[in-house]
Amino acid sequence: MKLSIIGGAGTLGASAGFFVAQKNLVDEVCLIDIKENVAKSHELDMEQALIKCSDVKVSSGSFQKLEGSDIVVISAGIPQQKVSSRLQYLDGNLKIIKEISDNLNTYTNNPIVITMTSPVDILNVYLNKNTHIDSNRLLGYSYNDTYRFKWAIANVLDVDFNDIEAYVLGEHGETQCPIYSNIKIKGKKINLTNENRPKIDDMVKNWWSNYQSLNSGRASGWLSGTSIAHIVYTIVNDTDEVIPFSVIDEDGVSIGTPIQVNKNGIKEIIEIETTEEEKINLNISKASIMEQLIYAQQLNVSVE
Repeated sequence: MKLSIIGGAGTLGASAGFFVAQKNLVDEVCLIDIKENVAKSHELDMEQALIKCSDVKVSSGSFQKLEGSDIVVISAGIPQQKVSSRLQYLDGNLKIIKEISDNLNTYTNNPIVITMTSPVDILNVYLNKNTHIDSNRLLGYSYNDTYRFKWAIANVLDVDFNDIEAYVLGEHGETQCPIYSNIKIKGKKINLTNENRPKIDDMVKNWWSNYQSLNSGRASGWLSGTSIAHIVYTIVNDTDEVIPFSVIDEDGVSIGTPIQVNKNGIKEIIEIETTEEEKINLNISKASIMEQLIYAQQLNVSVE
C-alpha cells in the first residue's frame, strides 16, 4: 500500500509521513511538494531515522509520484499566519487545491483522500465537484477538534484520555459542536456538573486563541501527524473505530460526522444520540458551511 502526502515538506506532512512509516503501516510513504529539495531532504533523513524500526520505503518528488497511491493526504497550503478564523485561508488555499485536484485526476485512480488543508469543509466539497474520486473516499480531517475536546475532559475530570468516548461534530471551525450529552468514560455515559462544563469549554477555546497568539508560523504538526498515523492504522486494519471526519452529506455539504472507515473509504455512518439543542447547533453549523460555499463561489476559483 502506498501513502502519498501532498505538502510532504511541511510541518504537517513530514510529521504524518514519519509517524506512519515508523509504525510500518504501509509499504511506501511518498512526500510530494513544490519544494522538492526540502521533501528530498526529509526523505534522506527519514531513511536513516527509520532503518532500525521500519521496512517502509520513503520516497519524494513532484505530482507525478502520485501514481499508484492508495491513500493521499493533502496538507499543502498557504503559509500559516495569525488568523481569527480558518476561513481566512480560503482564497489562497482554493487556488492550491485546484492545482492538486487537476493532478489527482491525472495521476491517481480513486484513492482515499484525507484533506487537512483549511478550511477543510469547503475544500472537501471542491474536491468532490472537481475530481473523479468517489465521495465516500473523500475525508476532511477534523479529528483534532475531538482530540482536544477529549484532552480537556481528561484534564478537568482527571481521567485517562484513552477511557473517554466523546465527539465534536459539525464545522471544522467556529460553529463546531461538542456533543456534551454523549460523553462516556469506560463506556458509561456521564453528566458534567455546571462547574466542569465551562472549564472544558474554556480549555478548548483558550488553547486555540493561545496558540494563535504565538504567531509562530507553524501548524499543530505533532498532534496532526500522530493522528494521521492512527487514522491510517484504522483504515488498513478495519478496526471499526468511530472517528469524526468532514464528509459529503446528501445535500453535497461536507460536515463533521462520526463514521467508520476502511480501505474502501466510508464503511458506515454512525448515528450519535444528541439533544434537541445539539441538533439545532448542528443545523446552525451546516448553515454556516453553506454560507461559506456561497462566498467561495464569488472567488476566482469557484466550487461549482
